[in-house]
Amino acid sequence: MTKRFGFTLAEVLITLGIIGVVAAMTIPTLISNTNGAQFKSAYKKALSTLNQAVLMNVAMNDTDFSTVVADDADSGVKMSAILTEHLQSATEDPTYFTSDEKNTKGLPATDIGYDITCDAVVNGGNTTYELPDDAPTGAGTCDQTGKAHVTKLTSATTTEYKVYNLADGTTFIYNINAEKCTDESALENDCYGFIDVNGGTNPNTIIACDDPAAATCEVDNSNVRDIYPVIFHGQTVEPATDAARTVLFGK
Repeated sequence: MTKRFGFTLAEVLITLGIIGVVAAMTIPTLISNTNGAQFKSAYKKALSTLNQAVLMNVAMNDTDFSTVVADDADSGVKMSAILTEHLQSATEDPTYFTSDEKNTKGLPATDIGYDITCDAVVNGGNTTYELPDDAPTGAGTCDQTGKAHVTKLTSATTTEYKVYNLADGTTFIYNINAEKCTDESALENDCYGFIDVNGGTNPNTIIACDDPAAATCEVDNSNVRDIYPVIFHGQTVEPATDAARTVLFGK
């Protein structure tokens, strides 16, 4: 009887085929999880950097977001001063948007929303949910979870954003109409924008909950994206949506 050493060609091909199938199934998930971890880290760092810059402005110049004026104002402290006065690495990026199309790179002119708590009202034994009297302009209807999606902009609105690059490659994008950004008037005064953790590089997708209809927002590590809606007021830059908050405070 002849002893056989090694493997036949068929055995090698079958083994390679199995390895290829396993790799095709697992590598995309590994890459996605790795990117997600990088995006989360960059997002948290950008938030910290921006908040530190604001605190420096408060300490050195006695200015914060409550004092800013719109970009087209003739006088006053503009957002550009807040960003560059004590954040020397922040530089304006005129190429992020094309001259004739301001809302590119995944930044829509519509559906920029914020969750607000609605008032529960009992009518004849039936509980309904109504928007509070001080709800921001453009608020939608309440669902049975007691939350409403507030759409600040409409399809007929054209909003221009200005982009500032930070030294680490992240960008801070703000509405050029933002002014007098206090706790009470931030939404009404257009005091919102985005952090894009990798600049103009793809995927250029706004972070979202895995299941928007769920009562609790969850964002799987494989679904973490690179653009995070933020709202700024007073001395604070903070997440503006449930998904952005989930990524910030999650593991």
